[in-house]
Amino acid sequence: MKLKHWLALLTLTTSIHLPALAEDINQEMRKAGNSLSALIPYIYNDTRFRAGENQALIASQLDQLIHSMQTQPHLLQRHAVVRQISQASLVDQLKQARHLFNTGNFATAQYLLSSAPILCSSCHIQDGVMASGATTVSRELFANPFSYAEFNYYVRNYAIAEAAYLEYLQRADIKNSRISGGKTLERLLDITLITDNDLKLSREKLNRYQQIEGLDPDLLQRIDQWQKGIDYLAQNASRFKPVEIQMYETLGANFNLKHEFILDEATRPMALAWRAQMQKDVMKTDARIEVARNLYLIAILQRILGEQTETSLANLYLKECVKLAVPDYSHRCLNEFESHLYFYYGGSSGEEPPAEALDELKRLRKLARKSN
Repeated sequence: MKLKHWLALLTLTTSIHLPALAEDINQEMRKAGNSLSALIPYIYNDTRFRAGENQALIASQLDQLIHSMQTQPHLLQRHAVVRQISQASLVDQLKQARHLFNTGNFATAQYLLSSAPILCSSCHIQDGVMASGATTVSRELFANPFSYAEFNYYVRNYAIAEAAYLEYLQRADIKNSRISGGKTLERLLDITLITDNDLKLSREKLNRYQQIEGLDPDLLQRIDQWQKGIDYLAQNASRFKPVEIQMYETLGANFNLKHEFILDEATRPMALAWRAQMQKDVMKTDARIEVARNLYLIAILQRILGEQTETSLANLYLKECVKLAVPDYSHRCLNEFESHLYFYYGGSSGEEPPAEALDELKRLRKLARKSN
């Protein structure tokens, strides 16, 4: 059972900073964090997950986790739509896993727990707030520094995550790998750009990463490109130009229609910063048009930054945007959802979405007509 999939659940152990009922929210999140910590050793150990003597403990921790996550919406602001979407998706996954576990379908229950949507983390990570009460889990439970870093990244222990990512990047096989090394560097960029919130410090850290002996030339070039992106952010910091305008100016008029979009690495820092801003903006308003616009832009940025799965938080954002039934953006969201649906199911034999997906598309089209 791959730890990186399970880590999606761990993001919800973090404290959520809202102007009302923050302590109640943090209390529930701490309960969820304790349950998750108790479950981790069982989730990716097939034998322990199935052992009869462990079933009562696993079931009770699952029940507590579900209870805490079901309590969350009553404590959230009414307009916190991105968090409500994440919560609803996660609770549904957990309930299915609990039912399957209780009926002895251990393999599928384990799979559902491990594949809980990892993008639920994005709406918590992007505020850049360090965890105030994240659960501590032993390093010995993790296969390598990267999996340990991922855990701490998702629970907002950014200082620990950063150190673990750097340790991992020092390995000869990783610093010479454009894929593994590149993903590690992307995490390091994300942490410094969003959490440090200091472009000068981000430049200094990127310079230090470039000094790692034996770093692959492609990775060195990628860091150079990120420096250019940070320069753009610095130059535009005082211009207060709307994110949507910046996106179209930088990425082109039709970038949202290109589902095989290849990201120019110089734009990655901008895309991360834009997504963080959109995540904050969507929490500040309950105006339907503004919420729809922000959901649309966040979904596009998710895809640009590498999310291409059919079951995704980006798709949930788009569906919520359509349901808002507002002029312009609900239609844009429908078009984006439909285009990606056919792209995802496309292949050498043509585009063949399953019947369930086509039925959902029909329902969304009906909802979109209300925005005319």
